[in-house]
Amino acid sequence: MCTRPMPSCHLGRSTFQNLPGAGLSEEELQLGVNCTGAATLQGLTETADVQKRSRACLSRGVRCVGRGRTKHLQPKRQAGVHAQTQGRVLLQTICAAGIGGTFQFGYNLSIINAPTVHIQEFTNQTWQARTGQPLPDHLILIMWSLIVSLYPLGGLFGALLAGPLAVMLGRKKSLLVNNVFVVAAAVLFGFSHRAGSFEMIMLGRLLMGVSAGVGMSIQPMYLGESAPKEFRGAVTMTSAIFAALGIVMGQVVGLRELLGGRQVWPLLLASCLVPGVLQLASLPLLPESPRYLLIDRGDTEACLAALQRLRGTEDLAVELAELEEERVACEGLRAWRPWELFQDRTLRRQVVSLVVLGSAMELCGNDSMYAYASSVFREAGIPPEKVQYAIIGTGCCELLTACISCMVIERVGRRVLLIGGYCLMTCWGSIFTAALCLQSSFPWMPYLAMSCIFAFILSFGIGPAGVTGILATELFDQMARPAAYMVCGALMWIMLFLVGLGFPFIMEGLSYFLYVPFLVVCVCGAIYTGFFLPETKGKTFLEISEELHRLNFPERSQGPPWRGPKVIQSTEL
Repeated sequence: MCTRPMPSCHLGRSTFQNLPGAGLSEEELQLGVNCTGAATLQGLTETADVQKRSRACLSRGVRCVGRGRTKHLQPKRQAGVHAQTQGRVLLQTICAAGIGGTFQFGYNLSIINAPTVHIQEFTNQTWQARTGQPLPDHLILIMWSLIVSLYPLGGLFGALLAGPLAVMLGRKKSLLVNNVFVVAAAVLFGFSHRAGSFEMIMLGRLLMGVSAGVGMSIQPMYLGESAPKEFRGAVTMTSAIFAALGIVMGQVVGLRELLGGRQVWPLLLASCLVPGVLQLASLPLLPESPRYLLIDRGDTEACLAALQRLRGTEDLAVELAELEEERVACEGLRAWRPWELFQDRTLRRQVVSLVVLGSAMELCGNDSMYAYASSVFREAGIPPEKVQYAIIGTGCCELLTACISCMVIERVGRRVLLIGGYCLMTCWGSIFTAALCLQSSFPWMPYLAMSCIFAFILSFGIGPAGVTGILATELFDQMARPAAYMVCGALMWIMLFLVGLGFPFIMEGLSYFLYVPFLVVCVCGAIYTGFFLPETKGKTFLEISEELHRLNFPERSQGPPWRGPKVIQSTEL
């Protein structure tokens, strides 16, 4: 046992020298640290003995369990069990976080389209029952626009709330507490018709926006900190998969044959309760982010337990050493505030990349393509009653490419997916513009325009849809990451609101050339990624920080040596 406790684990390679005859590698040597973070020569010697016994046991086809106890288990079967355990817990964490995170964003974004006419009729009838006079058409449209726009407004509030929640409560608890907004919104939606109050719908949409804003910021943060570096991009990109899945599910559930009818639309809006309940039932059983536990809370035992559940019983020495190195670099620091990110030169490239590429994702025209799809499908000859089924196909396209990108991102890297996605979107958007201009000249042009819609959405799902959400996780360290997600989330919701507000005017003013501004954004996004965004595939957070420091200070003589994150003496976020 260790004789003198220390406040935290220090796994530096220079602390101990290999013992004669121990036969330990450098990685095994780092395991000479007990669970409380205290280390002595005796503890290291015991570790060497355990390693020797383990190798001897495995050579005889058994596994050591403590001192003097063995349990028969074939080595191959043991490795398979460990791999299955690791994959199962990580997959459960991804699903539990996603179902109440970005899934809710996509789901509530799409289900509001189906009951549009029914909610407008309900608003008019409610107003007439109160005043005896029907609402003028322009006021009905204003009421409906308010109901729709309260969702991104709530998302903005949620994004600003996500940072403090992630710091004070942790990643997992923040996702659980976030479901309070979901339950309250579902109750408001479910009883709005019976109470004769369209104001309850407005308040419910605002609360669902807050929930979506919190979930979209904390879910990728939680998954990115819980995943091993070899799969960090793929695991974090599942946020885009769940968002696309939510859009598709919202489109399907909103069909007239299901919950999109005149009598059941309150149940359609209240169905957001189901994903919330699923998350409340599953997420408490899964571990917290190991990085948060060690670096923010300083709880070495909880961090080790979380890592063992997420990784199985594989050798954790290397990952523990990386975590400890990052903890030492962040020791004595506090969480950054959002405005401080813009004031520090060491974060210049990270902040510019976040703002430029985050804005490009929202201004590239994908959301507007969804809005324009119905009219293009009708021009192509699809009967009005069948358009809703064609629109489901657009959501399936984004879901398909998000899944494909998740499988290939760790092979091709982030930059290739982003550049390829924006270049393909530029190509298909240009063809789409030409097809709109010539649709009256050639009878087959509407079909070409319809094909371009699917191709544009597929291209968006390849890169910008998922990779952009990884940037805040990988480009910022543990102390700056919550503030970065606040900036990224606020930017996304503001852009979403502005695009929804300005697209009708762009469509009226530019006519067939309405996509030219969006194409310019796609070109700028591809150029910036190619020249200024570093590749982060397969790198630890500290390696990424060191590379970004070199890019921020290209001349070593003018830039200070990198010593970890900057110390800021003030109160917490």
